Order: sequence, then structure tokens, then C-alpha cells
Amino acid sequence: MTDRIDVDEADLGEGTVVLAPDASILAAIGRGHTLASALADLIDNSFDAGATRVSIRFVTQNAVVRSIRIRDDGCGMTIAQLQHAMTLGGGSEHSGSDQGHFRVGLKAASLSQARILTVFSTTGFSPAAGMRLDRAQSGPQIRAQVIDAGAAASVLQKRGLDADSGTVVEWSGLESVSEASTYHARRNWFEAMIVQLRDELGLTFHRLIADERIRIEIDELDESSNDSGAPRVVKPIDPFEFERWGSTGYPRALDAELAGGGRLTLTCYILPPAVEGPHVKMLGRPRVAWQGLFVYRNDRLLHTGGWLQLHPDGGVDTQLARAVIELTSDVLDAVAMNAEKRGVVLRPSAMQALEHARTDGFSLKAYFDDAREVWRRGQQRELRAQPFAAVGEGAPSGLESLVEKTLGVRDDAPAISFGWVELAPRQLYSFEPLTGLVWLNSQHRVELEADPPRLELLKTSIFLLLEAHAGKERLAGHTRQRLDVVHAALASVAIRGHVEDVSRESGRGPREVTAQDLPDDDPDRGRAGDDDELVLVESIFISGRDPYEPLADPALADVHIDDDVLKDLLRRAKDFPLLSAHEEVELAHEIEVGVFAAERIAWLAHEDRVTANGLDLQWLARNGERAIDRMVGSNLRLVLHIAKGYQNRGLELADLVQEGITGLLRAVQKFDRFHGTKFSTYSTWWIRQAITRALADQGRTIRFPVHIAEKLPDLIKAWKDTSGISAQRINDVAEALDEAPASVRAVINNLDAPYSLDWPVLIEAADGETEWVSLADELVDANDLTQEEHFERAMLPLQVKSLLDTLGDREANVIRLRFGIDGDAPRTLDAVGESIGVTRERARQIEAKTLDALRDSELAKSLRAYL
Repeated sequence: MTDRIDVDEADLGEGTVVLAPDASILAAIGRGHTLASALADLIDNSFDAGATRVSIRFVTQNAVVRSIRIRDDGCGMTIAQLQHAMTLGGGSEHSGSDQGHFRVGLKAASLSQARILTVFSTTGFSPAAGMRLDRAQSGPQIRAQVIDAGAAASVLQKRGLDADSGTVVEWSGLESVSEASTYHARRNWFEAMIVQLRDELGLTFHRLIADERIRIEIDELDESSNDSGAPRVVKPIDPFEFERWGSTGYPRALDAELAGGGRLTLTCYILPPAVEGPHVKMLGRPRVAWQGLFVYRNDRLLHTGGWLQLHPDGGVDTQLARAVIELTSDVLDAVAMNAEKRGVVLRPSAMQALEHARTDGFSLKAYFDDAREVWRRGQQRELRAQPFAAVGEGAPSGLESLVEKTLGVRDDAPAISFGWVELAPRQLYSFEPLTGLVWLNSQHRVELEADPPRLELLKTSIFLLLEAHAGKERLAGHTRQRLDVVHAALASVAIRGHVEDVSRESGRGPREVTAQDLPDDDPDRGRAGDDDELVLVESIFISGRDPYEPLADPALADVHIDDDVLKDLLRRAKDFPLLSAHEEVELAHEIEVGVFAAERIAWLAHEDRVTANGLDLQWLARNGERAIDRMVGSNLRLVLHIAKGYQNRGLELADLVQEGITGLLRAVQKFDRFHGTKFSTYSTWWIRQAITRALADQGRTIRFPVHIAEKLPDLIKAWKDTSGISAQRINDVAEALDEAPASVRAVINNLDAPYSLDWPVLIEAADGETEWVSLADELVDANDLTQEEHFERAMLPLQVKSLLDTLGDREANVIRLRFGIDGDAPRTLDAVGESIGVTRERARQIEAKTLDALRDSELAKSLRAYL
């Protein structure tokens, strides 16, 4: 007798119960997600919905991420479809070609990062749909809030969804964001997170991005100013983008027959051992970490690196081996992916099939043996000098020819060039590895250029130190640390005199200056030391411009220029909502604080501006500038409305608006929030004054005084209402407006605009025909000499006379007679000889000798301009 009971043989009965999920499950799903994998899951849904463009926007305030918005141009959802999508396990049925699989991606990915999930969607043919799901729920049911269709449509329009269809997913109540106490620390975290996210998405979707099936952009929206920076386009990072491979015959395919009847294909690659670049050391991790399997499903990367127990991970001798598995529907039983799609699991059937697979004598063991052999041969390098990076502008003279003749120049690296820029006092240089630019500290330029050999030696040392790193996108941590130590040593020698001079001028000793000038985060701050102690200052390593970043200034990324100036102004005005009285007071307060902060910054020393206090003041100043932009932008409609009332008075409407904006800016500067007056009421007077002053100064060719320009509309109306002779009309207008008749006469005589010289005039030609000519042709004789020609005619005889006065009497007389300079006809040599009493030959000799002397004369050179 045994206690063992076979469950299949037990009487289970026929009753069933419904096990509905409790609402608390919302706090448990998706816990394996990272930010990148969660966003990738939503991009999968967008791609399945037919989207070709996905925008990820981080909404920040004071460098704190408040929410994340994911927008696509897919087919969208109706309210019924959205309700189905927001249900756990209720997503749409996925086909074999879809990226979605588990039907929980939207909920699990979103609630893993945020407390509240809000979705807005439109199909273009049905009312807009919107729903909100809060993770903080309990009880037997999961409830979501339905958003009114009109409100959802309004939100979609504000979020910039201009397409006929699309979806916007918003995450709020974020958890995994930086809450550091200083603005500088929060900003550094955000920038590093964006770069990491961009690279991870570029690796995950590199096939889809490279084939232009989808475009992914990441940008930031400052909630305070409502300004967004330039979008960062996600670039593809292909682990297999190499022109050649490390071994002949590769890549090779290994086909494995599964027990269930399917076929699993392993495409094996061996990387070339000497290749570097972003496709080798991806995401800043070493090459050895990327060996292993890369699993794709529908061209979407699910698994990156690691052998999944087919081979020990991290082997140095197999670091050149990378293999690809394409997941198809017939192998999903043997290779399972997790719900977050951040990895896969090889089930025993898949592992056994791969281990025993043979394709034309090629096996998994042969693959690893080949990878080890390529690695071994790559380590047996010939000991020879490696070529240098090219020598660019600003480098020491003679260094370029020395490098080219001795070691040669690398083709895969940019030239090392030198320039000057202002840096921190103790910093000697900054380096941009991607572009090869070395920026020397301009604060020490006078001192260094005063000693040219010293500067040449310093540049040569920096070139030899940094040339090996030119062209690299990232530098490893240990490399940066080593370069920082050398930087500190060079700086201590090169700029010691400058630091001591600053110390003496400030009344402090050298040791005191060294301690106080250290950055806040320097671990050696406050440490006593000798004058010879090296101060470790972190070098600035700038990654350079990303080729996938927009070429334009980030501040201009969302600027759209229209040929019609007023149309462009109206479009920009719509970007700024109208302000309430409370918002006007808050903005005025921020402007006031920004002005005081800018004044404080102007008094700070350069080294104090990079402290925590200085950075906070800089942020306050920038926030004040953003508040000014917001205040001006929200009142552009007011300027346009006022400017329309002054049309047809001599200035175009666009010019009137421009002058009105000048008055608006003045009103922003003068507005006092404690007076209790709305800003629109206060600014109206300044806008009107700026426009009327512009009309008085620029509206007419003949300028009227300001008090006359203000009365001009009344004067013109009174003039039109009178009749009779001019003298009587002028007296009537002067009496009606209480002005002197002479002033009224001067205005009336200049009411008509002066004629332009291009004004067309109808004249009668000599042949009796009429033709149109410009007024300038009637006023000016076309055959008359120009002023230049008149001047030349007057000056030429005077200069010739001055030149002949330098000659003797006989020589000057020969030239005058020979060329007829005094107004007589030129004479022959016989006549010249007879006139001065010499023979013809003698006259010719005098002429030739005199002309030779004149050609060499300084006065004769001034006559060449007349030729």
C-alpha cells in the first residue's frame, strides 16, 4: 500500500470558480522592467499599431522629471479598444509578426515606472478616447477613470498630435528619478540617463531603425517655460555591423533539429580582433561582456550577450564570438522569452539540439575553437610603432612633418587641433575625443604666449598624451583617471605663475588660494600641502556633436519659419496660453528674482560661479529669462490687436507689431506686481506709445514733430471737412484744433509723400510717340558728365603741369610741343627741333630721355589712374 496519488487519476469534480485578480496586483506587475525596457515595450505596441514615428518626451521642472510622454502616429484606438487594452491580459490578439506577445505590456511597463498611467488615443474616424489607471488600488476590482472625449481631443492637440490618428501615453508619479538636493547633480543624472536610454533603444531596435521602418526621438520639455529642446534621434547600434570578419568562411549557420519538429538556426560570427568602435564596446561596456547569443524576434532584439549555459560566460578567449538566433513561431516552445522581453531562456530541448547539431562538419565546439584561434592569433602582434593621429590647426610648427615622416598618420582618427576658450582657473585644457579638439584655457593665454618655447613644448606634450584617444566616443573610467593625473601635473608646471599672481593680488598666500579654489566635490579640499602639491582637477572630456543630433542650435529645434511674418507670429502666439492674474504675479516674481540673480552673478568671481551657490544663481537667472519669454509670448495677441488699429499710417502691419513688441518688453521690465493692476492693462499704454513714436519717426520721409503726429488724424479729418480756398481752409483748421496757421500750412503742404526717383513719368519722345520713363531720367541729363568725370577733367591738367614743372625748361618745352599739352596740335620732331633750335635727331633724343625719366618719377605714378 502506498500514499502516492496520481493527480490525473483523482476525481477532481466538475465545479469551477472564477479567480478574479485583486487590484493590488497592479503594484506587483512589471517589476523586472528597467526604464529602457519599459519604453521599448511601449514602442513595440506602437509599431504593431502601424506607427512609423515615436516621440519620447521627458517633462522636467528644475531638472526633476515630472512625467514622461510617449507619442506615436499609429492607427489609434476607439474607447472600446482602449478599455480592452487597459484590462490585464486583455490586449488585442497578436499575430506571429507582431512585437507584442503577452498582452500585459502597456500596463506592466507603465506601472513599473509610474504610479499613474494615462492614455489618450484617436483613430481619426471616431471620438477621441482617454483613460487613466492609478496603481494605488485595493479590493476585488480594478477600476480606471474614463476621460471625456472632448477633453481627450483637447489634450491630444496640446500634445502635438497633428496626425489623423495616434496615441499618447503619459506616465506621472514617477519613482525612479533623481531627487538630489542640488540642481547640478540632478542635471548630470538626467543627461547621463538620456544618453544611456538612447543607446539602449538604438541597440534594441537597430534593425527597424536602420531600415527606416521606425524613427524614435527623445526630447525634454521644460514645464516652467514650456520650451522643448532639440530632439535626440535614436541611432542604430548594430552588434554585427562590420565590413569583414575575423575568420574565413564566417558567418556560418548551424542548424539544430528540435525534438518537437521545428528547426533552430544559430548564425555564428567571429569579430575581427583589432576592430574598435561603438559596435564593439556597446553602451560603454567592454567587448568581453558582449560575447554570446543575440536573440531576435521579428527584427526586435530580445537578448544581448551571454551563452545561456551553452558555454561559460565571460571567457576572454571567446570574446570575439557572437551568435544570432531568430525566433520563429515553430521554436517558441524551445526558446522562451520573459514578460519584459529583456532576455530568453533556452529550454533543455533547445540546448540539447544545439549541442548535438552538425552542419557540414561544423559544430558548436568547432565554433568556439575557431573563436579561440582567432583571439590567439590576434594577440601575437608584430612589435612595431603605431601611427599617430593627424596634426591639425594650432599645433606646434614642425610636429606635422615629423609625425608624417616617421610614424605615419591614422586614417580612422580626427586631427588634433588646438584653440583657446575660457575654463576654470586651475584647468589647463579640455578635450573633445570625437572631434580631436583641444581647448587651452584662455585665462593663461598671455602668460603662455609670452614664452613661445614653453607653449610649444606644452602643446607637444598634450598632443602625445591625447592622440591615442582621438576619435573615441567614450573613454573608460581608468583612462580618464590617468589623464586627470597627467593633466594636474602639466597644470601645476604650466600655470603656477598665474596662480601665484592671483594669490598676491587677492591678499592671500598660495596655500590658501589652493585650498579655496578647489571644486566642492574635490576629495582633497581643505587638505594642507606644500606649494609643490599637485591639485587633481578633473579634465573636461566633451563627447562632441553627435552625428544623429540636429545640426541646428537646440534652442531653435522647434522653430518653424513661415514666409508670412504675421502668420508665423500668430502660430507662435498660439503656443503660449493666456495668463491669469495669479500667473502674471508669479511670472513677475520670477523675473524680479532672475534680475537680482543676474546682478549677483556679475559680481561673482569666475571660480565662485561653478560652486553650488553660483550654479543656483545661474539657474534663477535663466528661469527669469524664461519667465520674460512666457510673459511676452502670452501677450503677443494683445500687441497684434493694438497694431491693427494703426494701419495705413505709413508703416506696414509687421513693422507696427515689431515696434509694439518693443513696448511690450519695456512694460515687462517696468511692471510692478504690487500695484494690483493686470499686466495687459498696464502694458497697453507702453505698446501704444512705442507704436505712435515709431509712426512719428519712421512713418514719413519728412518727419513731423511728435505732438503734430498725434494730432495728424484729427487734422486730416478737419481738412477734409472744410471747403473753399486754401488760405480760408487752413485758418478754419487752425481755429478748430487751436494750432497756429503756419503749423497747419506746413503739415498740409507735406501731407503727400515725396515722389521717388523711380516714379514713372509719361513723356513724348522725339518721334511723337509717348513712353514711360523714371523721374530720375527726366531730372538728370543722361549725356552729362558724372561728378567723377568732372573731377578728373579738372585735376588731370593740374597734375600734368605739376609733373612738367619738375623738368628743365628745354625738356618741358619738348614734351609740351611734341604732345600738344598746351592746347595746340601735336608737332612733328622736325617742327619741335626747329622751334627750340636743334636738329630733328637731337629733339628725338631729348624726348626719349625725358620720357624715361618721367616713367620712374613718383608723380608720374599718380597719372596711371587716368589710363
